Amino acid sequence: MPDRRLPRGARIAAPLVLLLTLLLVAPGCGGEDSSSSNAAGPDPATVAPASAALYGEAVVRPSGEQKDEVVAAACKVFRVEDPGAELARAFDATQTSGVRYARDVEPWLGQRIGGFLTLPRSGSGDPDWAFALSIADRDAFDAAFPHLRRGDRHDVGSYRGISYDENDTDESYSAQVGDFYVGGSLGGLRAAIDASRGDNLAEASRFTDAIDALPDDALAFAYADPRALAAALEQAPPAARRALARLTEGRPLVASLTANADEIAIEGSGESAFAETFSNGAEVTVGQLPGDSWLALATPPLGPLVREALNAAGIHDKAAAQVRANLGLDLDRDLLAPLGGLGLFARGEGPLDLGGGALLQLTDAAAAQRLLTRLQTVAASTHLPMQPVSAAGARGFQIQIPRSPLPIVVLAEGAKLAAGYAASSAQDLLDPQQRFDESSAGKAAIATLGEGYEPSFVLIVPPIAALLRALDQIEVADLAPVIPYVNAYRSLAIGTKRDGDRTTVRIVAALR
Repeated sequence: MPDRRLPRGARIAAPLVLLLTLLLVAPGCGGEDSSSSNAAGPDPATVAPASAALYGEAVVRPSGEQKDEVVAAACKVFRVEDPGAELARAFDATQTSGVRYARDVEPWLGQRIGGFLTLPRSGSGDPDWAFALSIADRDAFDAAFPHLRRGDRHDVGSYRGISYDENDTDESYSAQVGDFYVGGSLGGLRAAIDASRGDNLAEASRFTDAIDALPDDALAFAYADPRALAAALEQAPPAARRALARLTEGRPLVASLTANADEIAIEGSGESAFAETFSNGAEVTVGQLPGDSWLALATPPLGPLVREALNAAGIHDKAAAQVRANLGLDLDRDLLAPLGGLGLFARGEGPLDLGGGALLQLTDAAAAQRLLTRLQTVAASTHLPMQPVSAAGARGFQIQIPRSPLPIVVLAEGAKLAAGYAASSAQDLLDPQQRFDESSAGKAAIATLGEGYEPSFVLIVPPIAALLRALDQIEVADLAPVIPYVNAYRSLAIGTKRDGDRTTVRIVAALR
């Protein structure tokens, strides 16, 4: 029998994504009565095996206030009066067998859908997968079933008393399993049938404990079990096994999606096994970057991260030899040990006032001066116009890039090393006139993350929209179609929060 698994079956992913998006916004921006609230209905986790490495679930029929909030967010993001109708047409367009959402899916579909992925042990063979659509109306499903089977789908066999169909187009399989219409690889469908009769994810304490802390208003969530992933990677390279080994004794990773009229948020949490490894006390924060930034980014200390990557890849000694030969520096002592966090910023609403730069924090001033000297030597070897500069206690150099109206300026002050487009950018990195966390836009964007979150990336959207308009006006590119969609957002922020041995990452897109 030919391989029936994920690579070919994945061809149905696009219609499924469209279906999920469609159902979340199907009521349309006009809305309908939201006073009623439906029960949760059948749980898709009851047809997912307890051994699943990955599982995802979505509420596709939100009701009450949740539905109103989702529709309001969808109207802003999609910039149409009825996003449900638009997406219904897109879903129908993907169907080659004549299936229509309004006639063949909507009448019977329940409130939740789910999907899972299982991995073979030791990496032998392909993954198995399946998705489950809950059935709210059996009679409506029975009426629609002949349409769902139309085209290349036909009965090919049965498993544990349940008949299943095969789709010749993508070589996937489907069947009604209890309260669900299940489709996937052959192994995935059989695993779903087995799970429906016991030993399923819904009854596994490891799963139920992990999702217990998810937001009550989550539209969708994902679950990943590091133990299952590690078992599948027994034959993987040592570096991959070592990385997963740190997670296998901890709790699973979970992530959720929420949406309302003001924001769309993704929140994920997992064990913070790597946090201490990647810390050397030389941090950079988003808040210390210039206040007029529309892009502000800060990384954890890079030295420990780079050292871990080089050791995992088995090329540390080779890299150390190259650094010594090219820069005359000791890789560990002169670069990795003192290398701290990196901060990046950008500002400006037009081509003539664009600015930006990078701030590197080191563990001590001597390391910053050594690195500055080496950078100056490398810059001199390019034979571009270069001259020394100094400003307010900082010293460094500037280099003129061909066809650039302003030079790149590199300054060192204390344990900080800054490189900016023009002297003002470099100086503001070392000593900003106003910090990002003191500006009104910066404070508002950071606040969307919630209490206790440390921002690592913030994008302020209105200045970006102004820059796009300016570029469109001078015909750098045809950006007019994009600008209305950009205008739907106020900011995008990413931040982290630690709670004991657990780290939570939160991504928030604030809407206008």
